Amino acid sequence: MYYKIFRTTALLWFIGVLLNAQQLSGVVLDKETREPIPFANISVKGTLQGTTADINGFFTLPLPQQDTLLFSSVGYYPDQKMLSELPKSRLTIFLRQNMQYIDEVTAKPEIERAVVLFRQFQKKKEFNKQQLQNIDNYKILSTTNVYIAVDTASNIPGLIDNFKELTISGDDENIRFTPVYLAENAELINGDSVQIVYHKKDGIFPRINQAIETYVLRNVVVNLNFYDEHINILNRSFLSPLAENALSRYNLYLNDSTVVQGSKSFHFSFAPKNRLDQLFSGSFSVEDKSFALTSMEVHIPKEANLNFVKGFRGRVTFQKTPDGQWFYQEQDVRINMSLEMDDKTDSLYSSQKVDDISGGNWIVNKLTQYALTDDQNSQETKSWAESPEFAGSSTRAADYYAVEKLKDQKLIKGVDAIGGLALTGYLNGGKIDIGPMFTIYSTNAIEGHRFTMPLRTSEKFSKHFSIGGFLGMGTKSKELKYGGNIIVQPLESDKFIFRVNYSDDYTLVSHDKFHRFVKNNPNPKGNGNLIAALTSIEKDPYLKEEKSMDFRLEYNVNDNYQLEFAPYYLHSTQTSAVTFSRDDAVFKTYENYGLLMNLRIVSGQHYDKFYFDRIYYLDPIPVINMSWDIGQTLLPGEKMKDSGWYSHLHASIKGRLNMGQVFMEYMLNGGWLCGDAPYDLLDQPAGSMSLGFAKYQFNLLHHAAFAHNLYANTHFHLNGGGILLNRVPLVKKLKLREIVSFKGHYGTLNSDYKGVFDLPAYYSTDDAAPYAELGLGLTNIFKFMRVEYVRLIGNQYLHSGFTDKHGIRIRAEMSF
Repeated sequence: MYYKIFRTTALLWFIGVLLNAQQLSGVVLDKETREPIPFANISVKGTLQGTTADINGFFTLPLPQQDTLLFSSVGYYPDQKMLSELPKSRLTIFLRQNMQYIDEVTAKPEIERAVVLFRQFQKKKEFNKQQLQNIDNYKILSTTNVYIAVDTASNIPGLIDNFKELTISGDDENIRFTPVYLAENAELINGDSVQIVYHKKDGIFPRINQAIETYVLRNVVVNLNFYDEHINILNRSFLSPLAENALSRYNLYLNDSTVVQGSKSFHFSFAPKNRLDQLFSGSFSVEDKSFALTSMEVHIPKEANLNFVKGFRGRVTFQKTPDGQWFYQEQDVRINMSLEMDDKTDSLYSSQKVDDISGGNWIVNKLTQYALTDDQNSQETKSWAESPEFAGSSTRAADYYAVEKLKDQKLIKGVDAIGGLALTGYLNGGKIDIGPMFTIYSTNAIEGHRFTMPLRTSEKFSKHFSIGGFLGMGTKSKELKYGGNIIVQPLESDKFIFRVNYSDDYTLVSHDKFHRFVKNNPNPKGNGNLIAALTSIEKDPYLKEEKSMDFRLEYNVNDNYQLEFAPYYLHSTQTSAVTFSRDDAVFKTYENYGLLMNLRIVSGQHYDKFYFDRIYYLDPIPVINMSWDIGQTLLPGEKMKDSGWYSHLHASIKGRLNMGQVFMEYMLNGGWLCGDAPYDLLDQPAGSMSLGFAKYQFNLLHHAAFAHNLYANTHFHLNGGGILLNRVPLVKKLKLREIVSFKGHYGTLNSDYKGVFDLPAYYSTDDAAPYAELGLGLTNIFKFMRVEYVRLIGNQYLHSGFTDKHGIRIRAEMSF
């Protein structure tokens, strides 16, 4: 739908965060050859703090409190450096080879030993995982920050008043950081009780803060529980390095072992066996004897080739409890994202790209700290960040000050308005919203080019009440069409929503009344695809003139179920291409009286609430809708008691399946219409006759095709995640994704349906074979476009006249 064009384009702007804590970074090299030393160990003397260099010798380490750093690697003499003697810029550490000359030697890497220890870890994995989960008295303090890097040589500083005062300087004097989103959250966990002690958040884009939380933070800033088999990041399922079958996908190396305060730990490093697989690289440590995880650091290598991702780092450290168990100490997640290809740093390993910032990069960071406690009065404090156990975790007050001031900047307000339009379909103009924007322009054969002005009162007018409407006119018909609506939310929550709608307008005969239940934004008509509207090959003539009125009661039972009851009245009038006749008798008009009921099952799926609408996104948790439409059709001159009843049962399911690097989106629906009903209530799958790719409609069908009362429709969309294209040299730099789509329809017109009118001849009721389309294509062309070649499957309908054989279709979309 067209709103996604704006939504995805705008949301590309809102991804990233600046890591506030100071860090050391450097590279470990062979003193003689100047070659990098892969997986060298870096640790802080007298502590468990440390890290492992990546395959190119690079490392980063939080600035330690102690003053001595230890450097070691198998085959090299260890070395130590005083922190006070090291330069503040990137460190270069040289280690000298420990060579012994003997007559004959058999060199055997520590891979076999690593495998033996890994199997010991697996034996105690479930026990250690359960021990971790059994700790139920602790505190959590998390801080989340989103920043954008601004090049001071660009035009942006001139568009923001007091630019230097409201931005933060970085290590590079040419780069400054603008806060976008800030959040702090403190929780007290006591058994099954979770108490929010303190919560604060703010952002420079009030209308799209929810989008940042949904599209970015929920997909990027995730819980890194490596005891699980898979970690979901960026809608991808990454195999944990500690998974039961990890050795089939990862190379595992034992680096060394250390003893600190009487506790011995083994240090491992790992990397994908196939460097093109979307897997982690990094290092971890486990305690001897208990084989409990004590630390883990992961990166997403550049070979994974994720769109927009410049670097990702996840770090988890654990603390030992007084009774000898291990529990979380800190989780630190950071991602660097960019819309542009960065050839200058393309050869760097991704662990370095996290901190390699250039103008336009968006940085996301979430630091979560854990503290064990038996203090039941901890909920009284709102200054946990000042305590020693959470030292240095709070967001600076200056950042909140900058956010408040940036909200008033004209540039920021403009971006916020566009982002709000992308998400909700409405452009805010103070106490008035203009929209849905995607209904402003459309085309059809009766009206020609149709222009509509839709308006409603906004939240600034009232948070519990809205009145709106539209005026529209076509360049061909010159008729004024109009409508109005009232929305009321009587309570503070949206448990009950009341809506009244009236319109006098043209309506597509193939319009699917159930379609709004599966759309993310239920407000616009049609599929909201601007490309389809602008590239229409043939304007749809199959419209009727309709006066409609409905009253909707929405009851949000809880976060699992929603109910809607909508009694309605329709008065339909024929047009030149749509007539209503029966046994040679022509009826200029007819009326419908009915009740549409819908049950939505969302199973606690996350949603965003934009004014009165709940917006659900594609998620592994499916959204299920079950609808029942029951009513009567009244013909001119007849009485209601003499007219028959119709009943229409309809159900749909929509969701997403993550399969590692590959994911599939799906929407399936089906239904059964019986009784005395007009033919426009039949299921009528149709196409747009344009270059626009339709997500939940068909791409090769014409405007009038099938008309069935017992039917099923399938819409599958498979994204390969670059599983093939990432293996092609040159092509992989474009970060394209393979697309396979399948759309199918099967139905019949049986005796359960008693047609009030004769079915027009241009419809096909052929049920000899299903109709199906197969599409193959690419997405993320120019970072935002999908192009697909669609072909009709089979020859059953090849010469039917209501479908094309093949065609190219285009859609604007974003995908990692």
